[in-house]
Amino acid sequence: MSVPSGFDALRQFAGEAERMSRVLDAGRDPAASYEGHDESGTVHAVVDADGVVTELRLEHEWYGKLDVRRLGGAVLEAVNAAGVARVSGWAEKVAEAEESEPPAEPVPRPAPTEPFDINPSRAMIDQLLTLLHRVGNETAAEAKAAAAAARVKRRPTKGRSQGGHVIVAMDGTQAVEVRIETDTRWIGTANHLEIASELEDAFAAAYRDVAEAAPRRRSDSAIAELQALTADPQEFVATLFGIRR
Repeated sequence: MSVPSGFDALRQFAGEAERMSRVLDAGRDPAASYEGHDESGTVHAVVDADGVVTELRLEHEWYGKLDVRRLGGAVLEAVNAAGVARVSGWAEKVAEAEESEPPAEPVPRPAPTEPFDINPSRAMIDQLLTLLHRVGNETAAEAKAAAAAARVKRRPTKGRSQGGHVIVAMDGTQAVEVRIETDTRWIGTANHLEIASELEDAFAAAYRDVAEAAPRRRSDSAIAELQALTADPQEFVATLFGIRR
């Protein structure tokens, strides 16, 4: 058996990459939702395909099964269980797709094309070199800022419900604490629907705060400019090398 040429090996790799892309895409259903509950079965949580909490439910007479002081922990337990169900569901779909997907075929050789001229634009090359220099400086600055931030103990981002009775703390996009007001009359007078509504409101507020706290690139970002320039690789190469077909 002869060893494939570098070009043939590349075609085989491209075929396998396309196959794995189809397998992984098959495991993700943007419309899917996943449910989990706490150990007592009192609190139920639903997350979407991105792991975002979209719904929380409490049994009508939850207080008969769960101490009020454990309610926040039970909510967190149910949310984590829903997250596990999400990962397991994705893994099962990927495994099914892996079995049903046929073996990878090498990407076909490109059809012969008419000869073309290559005439690189000096101005384009200078522009690209300058842009790459800016990208390098910007990347180094971002890495330095990230390293400095990593040395500082990060505080959880907190979201509070509009009613003010529930606080959800997030570490990144992961809920790490659910604090429910228990030192006032509210918890004793609110029904299961009102409590669930405040819980959902606090999670939504926490997600908004996480999104607002995320670092944003400046408007003159060289990295964003390079991404836009190379969005269409074929057009970029044709422009860069002055290819005239």
